[in-house]
Amino acid sequence: MALTVEQFYETGSSAGFSRDFSFRVTDINIGGMSVSEGDDVLIFARTASLPGREIEDKLANFGGHEFHLGGRAVYSNAAGYPIEFYCDEGIGLRDQFEKASRSTFLNGVGGDGFGFNPGAKIVLQTLSKAGPTARGTSEITLNGVSIRDIGDIDYTIADGTGEVVTFSVTFAYQFYDLNKNQGAG
Repeated sequence: MALTVEQFYETGSSAGFSRDFSFRVTDINIGGMSVSEGDDVLIFARTASLPGREIEDKLANFGGHEFHLGGRAVYSNAAGYPIEFYCDEGIGLRDQFEKASRSTFLNGVGGDGFGFNPGAKIVLQTLSKAGPTARGTSEITLNGVSIRDIGDIDYTIADGTGEVVTFSVTFAYQFYDLNKNQGAG
């Protein structure tokens, strides 16, 4: 059923639309690092994205017909999922990432195995006006996460204006789980 323009705006006003700030990183558990909401080291994520998922097409021919079958799932940015963080004054979060990175590979020693821990995860959460536990919000868990790149922190000592500095961390992950909140809201 097609909506009229009036119905579209009425539906959008009552149900609400997701906003570019309606997203947060709530937990990071990777390489011995475990940071969650309410901890001493806070997660100040500046930018992140909800990754996509694609089912590959597998073509099968039978009896002169082509059948399109679902193949494996491919997750967007699984080899390089970036999150940009605000840098706290004590560089606590950055230090945590440095330590977690060294559990994947330590110069002169190597890693703690394959550089892969299936229990390592990052939890992302969508938000709504009614709060993070409102009906329809989602929690996305990236599983099998490992750090691939910790970006530079750029300071402009001579020309600085007092802006808060940021740094990015690029992760690899294996797959994600999506949990939809069914609560009232």
